[in-house]
Amino acid sequence: MEIIPLGDSALIVRVRDQFNDAPEETLNEVLRAFQQLRKSGIPGVIELAPAYTSVAVFFDPVAVVKSSEAPDKSFDWLATKIRNALSSVPPRQRRPRARRVVEIPVCYDSEFAPDLDDVAGHAQLSTKEVVELHSTAEYRVTCIGFVPGFPFLAGLPKKLATPRRATPRKEIPPGAVGIGGAQTGIYPLRSPGGWNLLGRTPLRLFDPEKDPPTLLLAGDRVRLRAITREEFDAASIKPSSRAKSRDPVTAPTILHRDSSSSVGMTANIMRAGFLTSVQDLGRTGFRQFGVSTSGALDPFALRVANLLVGNDESVAGLEITSGGLQLRFDDERVVAWCGGEFDVQVGSRTLRAGHVAHWQSGDQVKFGPPQIGCRCWLAISGGVDVPIVLGSRSTDLRAQFGGFEGRVLRDGDVLPLLTWPGSRIPATAISSWTGPHDWVIPAKREPILRFVRGVDWNRFNPSTLQQLPSEAFAVSPDSDRMGVRFESPELKRMDNVDLISEAVAPGTMQVPPSGKPILLLGDCQTIGGYPKIAHVITVDLGIAAQLRAGDHVRFSEVSPADAHRLLLERERELERFRIGLSLQS
Repeated sequence: MEIIPLGDSALIVRVRDQFNDAPEETLNEVLRAFQQLRKSGIPGVIELAPAYTSVAVFFDPVAVVKSSEAPDKSFDWLATKIRNALSSVPPRQRRPRARRVVEIPVCYDSEFAPDLDDVAGHAQLSTKEVVELHSTAEYRVTCIGFVPGFPFLAGLPKKLATPRRATPRKEIPPGAVGIGGAQTGIYPLRSPGGWNLLGRTPLRLFDPEKDPPTLLLAGDRVRLRAITREEFDAASIKPSSRAKSRDPVTAPTILHRDSSSSVGMTANIMRAGFLTSVQDLGRTGFRQFGVSTSGALDPFALRVANLLVGNDESVAGLEITSGGLQLRFDDERVVAWCGGEFDVQVGSRTLRAGHVAHWQSGDQVKFGPPQIGCRCWLAISGGVDVPIVLGSRSTDLRAQFGGFEGRVLRDGDVLPLLTWPGSRIPATAISSWTGPHDWVIPAKREPILRFVRGVDWNRFNPSTLQQLPSEAFAVSPDSDRMGVRFESPELKRMDNVDLISEAVAPGTMQVPPSGKPILLLGDCQTIGGYPKIAHVITVDLGIAAQLRAGDHVRFSEVSPADAHRLLLERERELERFRIGLSLQS
């Protein structure tokens, strides 16, 4: 067993080095470790996610540092706790638990199988033989990832192994069944993808209103049953979306609740701007289902803005990208914003970052384009009242759930607001007091991101390892909430070995075959197979969230102990800030 850091707030427990040599035994061992760690109650551990040969452990660095009582030894303390938890299982309890067997109906009609001929040609089989082989094998769910509910299925007959498409499709429909390399899988949501499509299921594999939200779970055994087009059409109009299994799927628990405390107060969206969405501090506890963290890309900025208006730090606000937002309230509110350098007007008055404004009923606020950075976060006293889905009000834009109808805001939308709990009101229309400059405006003209080494650092040649901390990297226009893509320079590996997919997180720097690195952000996938050269530390993710096309950023290496020390110092300063704000009331 090997325990490796994944940035400063997660680690990877590798129970084995290889998967294909003994897939059944390896997966059983991973699931045993996953279950044992769930029961262990290690202080500071937030969530776990299994994947092929490993279990990712996500933790609160502040809680772990406090529990370890030694900031420079916190990783070793946590690793020891994990080893002790996994070694404490009596041998008689290490036998694998019986897993569900789930039957998935699949229609291999030509309309649903645009790549069936290619798979047959590669395998030197007829299309009928491909369908027969594919639909009679028994598969095992190795993990859920890529998008929420996407099952990676091991057990594909070797003859059917087919390389991914050279050019991925921009859009694949929900339910599409495909082959990618030596695996098969099912796309639960409309998304891009490069797998070879040879069928479709009418079942719904991901539903955020059910508990669990995914039809399949890691470790499940899966059997595919070939159905006709008529059976597919009949099943598609039925309300049920659950498959047959030896153990019934857990009865659904509705996690999506109606608003109950907004009592009719609203914010009217006059202009929605380029990209504005409802976000809070994100989701935790759902990575095992492939659900991203989402939430504000700079959670600390939203925390500060919420504190300024008297909210709880986790209350939902608005994330505004590239400005253009104009809105009006029906009642009095206190507002503040943090982020890039934006020109914000409340009526004829300028509202600077980190200052608090008393907003009268009917007042309008306008966000102009940013001078530096690209995003800001608006906190409104009381907060935005949208339904809680999977424990959060955040919008998951990829999976299209949460927030306001699972989408970005549009002109004319009306946002419900929670009741105002008596937030502080500045003596004047706009307060003179504010927060520290780097908190309220984290955007930089010459940004520097501090990083710790990634688990695949040594897979890159020496010149590449010198490039990372010494050269400026240009931000690509293709960047979004999933990640910042860099156009240059290119980073080169010393090998081209295919890596086993395992957990990634916001801050992970992956390097695809093109050599152009990708810095993952809040909407990133939960697992990935590209080498991880580095990981940007938590306290600098707010700077990363401000990067826009054409920016140039440099990187500077720090130790994991330094990353934890910087985070702990910031939390201590935030506590003093809370005390200072209480004196303004």
